Amino acid sequence: MTPPDHMTGRTILLGGAGFLGTAIARDLCDAGQDVLVLDLPDRLTAAAPLLEGIETRAFAFPALDGLADCLAGADALVHLAWTTTPASSMQDLARDAAQNIAPSVALFQEAGRAGVGRVIFSSSGGTVYGDPETLPVPEHAAGGALSGYGVSKLAVENYLALEARQAGFTGVSLRIGNPYGPFQLRGTAIGVIANYLAQIHAGRAPEVWGDGTVVRDYIHIRDVAAAMRTALTAPDLPGGAYNIGSGTGHSINDIFEAIRRTTGTGLELRHRPARGFDVDTIVLDTGRFRAATGWAPAVDLETGIAELWDILTR
Repeated sequence: MTPPDHMTGRTILLGGAGFLGTAIARDLCDAGQDVLVLDLPDRLTAAAPLLEGIETRAFAFPALDGLADCLAGADALVHLAWTTTPASSMQDLARDAAQNIAPSVALFQEAGRAGVGRVIFSSSGGTVYGDPETLPVPEHAAGGALSGYGVSKLAVENYLALEARQAGFTGVSLRIGNPYGPFQLRGTAIGVIANYLAQIHAGRAPEVWGDGTVVRDYIHIRDVAAAMRTALTAPDLPGGAYNIGSGTGHSINDIFEAIRRTTGTGLELRHRPARGFDVDTIVLDTGRFRAATGWAPAVDLETGIAELWDILTR
């Protein structure tokens, strides 16, 4: 297999027309990498302005028809496709498992047969740990997920590690914190920071589940994209799971106060009943990935919020 730090083929981004994928695709393309984005036709159409100049192909995950042709000559595969959210996974656990775990296993097996050198899975730093006993939480503390989403993400991580050993490629799971960035301003309901800014810009009071004290590790999408590029190109990166976050926790109330400072809004949060599958506090220990690669996040929270507000108001 061709070492991934000397890519002569291409990187395949499965599910690459979403929030994470478009940022990663653009970052890799700007770095001179050959990228192929696979995603559903409607998502490719919606993301077309963000993927200008990048090759795309319609692909209907969890179906894997035509995957072998897509993987031919590829050095690396990034698995970003997923059919549920933490909330929707709890509505039908069996469906969540069927649509995500088995197709992901088949995907990894196909990558092994194709001779792909490195496979990276976009996992979830916010859900695979449940309510951790230690903060910041290290990778070895995974388990106790409170949603089907987190259970399935961790299961797929384990299957990736197993198939990597079987097939001889490098399997890396990036447990990403709570990413935020401009793509979320396009109307997605996911993403507290962008959602709150958009609500305030429209003159509406944002909503929060519970009392606003839940803590998350927010990371700007540019830092996530840089971490993904690093994971793809670092020459001797060991396989396994790595936390990708800021290493700092902020509550929803903290976020709203930072947004107040940026926007000057006088609106108040509207509270809704807390949800049982929401983790109380999660802050990620990113030391393992930093030590292995030298990567570090560069965008602080106040700067990231100000950039998004500027986009909305310019």
